[in-house]
Amino acid sequence: MKIKNILSRYWPLLLVLLLGASLRLYGLLQNPISLFSDEVDMGYQVRSFLSTGRDYQGNWLPLQFHSFSDVRTALPIYATALVSLIPNLSLDLAVRLTPAIFAILGLLAIFLLTNNLSELFGLGPKAASSSLGFWSALVLSIIPWHFTYSRIGFELSMLFTVYLLGLFFFTKFLIHKKVGFFIVSMVLFSFTPMIYSTAKLALIFIPLILFIIPSSKELLWPKKISFWFLLLFIPLGLIFINGGAAQRFSEISIFTDPTTPTEINFLRKEDLGPSAPVGSTTGFLSIAIHNKVIYPLDVFLKNMVRPLSFDYLFLQGDTNPRHAVQGWGMLEKVILIPLLYGLYKLAEGKYSKFLLFIIALSIAAILPSALTRDGATHSSRTFMLVLPLVLVISFGFDQLFSYSKWLSVLVLCLLLVDTSLYLHDYWFHYRYSSERSWSAGMQELMQSVNKYPGQPVIISPKYEYPLIFYLYYTGFNPSKFQEFERQHKVYNSTSGNFNLDGNRIGDSDLYIATMVDYKNKPVNFLPNAHYYLTRPEVDNSGIRSVATIGDIISLPSGEPLYYEVHY
Repeated sequence: MKIKNILSRYWPLLLVLLLGASLRLYGLLQNPISLFSDEVDMGYQVRSFLSTGRDYQGNWLPLQFHSFSDVRTALPIYATALVSLIPNLSLDLAVRLTPAIFAILGLLAIFLLTNNLSELFGLGPKAASSSLGFWSALVLSIIPWHFTYSRIGFELSMLFTVYLLGLFFFTKFLIHKKVGFFIVSMVLFSFTPMIYSTAKLALIFIPLILFIIPSSKELLWPKKISFWFLLLFIPLGLIFINGGAAQRFSEISIFTDPTTPTEINFLRKEDLGPSAPVGSTTGFLSIAIHNKVIYPLDVFLKNMVRPLSFDYLFLQGDTNPRHAVQGWGMLEKVILIPLLYGLYKLAEGKYSKFLLFIIALSIAAILPSALTRDGATHSSRTFMLVLPLVLVISFGFDQLFSYSKWLSVLVLCLLLVDTSLYLHDYWFHYRYSSERSWSAGMQELMQSVNKYPGQPVIISPKYEYPLIFYLYYTGFNPSKFQEFERQHKVYNSTSGNFNLDGNRIGDSDLYIATMVDYKNKPVNFLPNAHYYLTRPEVDNSGIRSVATIGDIISLPSGEPLYYEVHY
């Protein structure tokens, strides 16, 4: 197809892609205002892998990258490593550019997928199928949920795009009946557990979701076709063999929550009433209602419902400033109009199979998150809910456009105004209101540390544990750190020596510690040492009377963060 024909046919899509790319690529390193510890961790893993072929804990070509307190999925790190090889591209930028690239590809993927779904579910005339794809790409390009995660070094935009492509190739298989498309689809789906941990559980829903799509049962019934479903679980099996696959889930599961016994005892005590004497025995009914089976089940059911609440989707959103702009829902408020209209049209019964498909996608998106302690409104773990929401919203826009073009244009204009207000908040307020959540100041701190090579540096951990920032921003040799890990000498207690309570990192010049005595000059202290203490430590202690203040590391908003102190 000639370029002129492509432009004339797909110019609305090209405009949407241009809009989406502009929103996601502009000022990637300026907002959010700095790299968070997880992003820095990914950067150091990339540096370690490219220089040694191992993660920074020494595992060769890992299926899972081992970090200080977590096990990270491999494919986002490998993808970031590839992007970082682009000439003249900083590793900082590569960490954020990789998700942005996948997010932009996701706009194209949802356009293609939605057009196929429109054809398979009979959502409109075949000639108008591309209109549904246009609406889905437009909605995805501007909703805060997708926009936020496409600008930070998290795995979600990659997971979302790979999942979309898996569905696209499966629907392409149903339309063209070529087994090759089905195999590609299974391979793409099988990669999802290697992109984001929660996808390990969500994988079991994929066959169910696929069987709901019209004509899939007839084509998948032959043994030669169904055999390829085994591809789905090969990478997952390799991860389990590699070990550590369940580590993260066990840490956040509602079934391993250490506060559960306390909560149950509190509820049982409330059942006794305020006037019950000490040592009163809990009744049978209270035990039957409040126990280790019913309590997690109650939490699970609440977690299943809360991600669909009006407050979460349109008003407050995720309360973590790294996940969302505070005061905004995960979707713009105006988008409620096409969402409700789309649900109304689906409820009429004409598109019952598509409605069932939406419900299956929603359950698959929410259930894995619902099994975690804070999963109800954790926008990372419920991120895949974006897909069924966008499908319903775009369907609502398409139906509204068929009913009244003027009304749909009005809603679209209101949506663009709402989006503009959100972007204003994002660029002019969020940058500074979220600065502490994004570990602002840590890069500047390490730049100050870099001025004293070969000299002892003591950094207080009272703002943010500084080790990963030190390794990354000082260019610490990954091979040397791997040696610390092999010898189990990463943390070496100072045991109060040199007036320090903390650890020396290996045999390096870094001490991560607080001071035992701030008021008096220690008899035994590190010569030529540079101390970096937080503002409260300096302002609320007597350190100024026995030491001098050098550089001041401030937050971008101007608030002092660290003081460089010398005896």
